Parts: sequence; C-alpha cells; structure tokens
Amino acid sequence: MSEFCVPAQAGELPARRDTRRRSGFARRFLRDRSGNIAVEFAFVGPVFFGLLFGILETGLLYLKATAIDAGVEEAKRVVMTGQVQAEGTPTLQFDKFKAAFCDQAGWIIPCGEVKFDVRAFTSFTGAAMPNPVAGGVFNSAGMQFNPGTPNQIVVIRAYYETTSLTAAIRNDVANLTNGNVLLAGSAAFKNEP
Repeated sequence: MSEFCVPAQAGELPARRDTRRRSGFARRFLRDRSGNIAVEFAFVGPVFFGLLFGILETGLLYLKATAIDAGVEEAKRVVMTGQVQAEGTPTLQFDKFKAAFCDQAGWIIPCGEVKFDVRAFTSFTGAAMPNPVAGGVFNSAGMQFNPGTPNQIVVIRAYYETTSLTAAIRNDVANLTNGNVLLAGSAAFKNEP
C-alpha cells in the first residue's frame, strides 16, 4: 500500500493522508478555546469601562450640582437675613457671602473657581439676569455683587465650570464649546425688612 493512502473500509474510497492531516489541524484549531476570553474582553471591555466611567462621572456631576444648590441656599439665608449687609464694606460682604457658600459646597467644589452673580431689583417682574454663556463660551466679566437693601428682590447665581471625561464622547453632557460642563445654582428672594 502506498504511503499516502489510508486503508479504505468496505464501500469507501481511499483517503489521502495529507488531507486527513490538514482536517485534523483545522479541527484542533477550532476546538482550541485558550484565547477566547482575551478576544471577547477586547470587544466588551471598552464598552464596559466606558459605561462604568460614564455612570460614575454622571453621579459626580449630580453630586457637585447638589452641593452648589446647597451652597446657594446657605448664601441666600445670610443675604436675606441681612447678615451680609451688616459686614460693612463690599469686600467683607462678599467674604461673608462666599464663606456661607463654601461651608456647604466647599467639600467637593474648589470655592476659588466658583463665580457669583448677585443682583438686587425693586420687583420680581424686573428681575432679569443676563445669560453669561454666549456662543458656547462662559464669560464671567459682567457679573456683579449687590446683596441689596431691606425689602429688595435679590437674585443669586453661582457658576462652576468643570471638566468632563465622558463629555468628549457624549456631547449631550457638555454645554460649552470647549467640552466642559457648566454647573449652576440660583435663588430669587426678597430681603427681610
């Protein structure tokens, strides 16, 4: 019998030995599962970590926004009750206002990066505040600090611009053209007599 032939069984044609060798290699290759976990993780891993970081960062942004709201509420209280106005000079008034804000929000937000716009009005209908975002750019140049006098309407707005890792991927979170997120908190109230 030839070296390249396999003995045939009854009713079969003889098969070539080199064909059998190739089909055995293909079977062994298809059965080998030693690297499939690495390949599957290469496909699933980036999606998993992207989703995980997106959830964590969304939670962190929500926590910062909540801290800004708490800081604005505390700052509102010291302005409404006249504690800020009792400080005398505008610098001391602003320091008292900022200290009240930072007592509530300073644990997660660097207070030096928060911009405030505090304005006094004679009526709620006349309390129109300008938008500091124009063309996707935040401009704090026109902001002022005026805590008002007794019985005046005061509007407080606090802004904090923060970077976002997932905003580069998801533009629905970023509200500035540089990819940053602008968090804001506000309050409108009437000063006590």
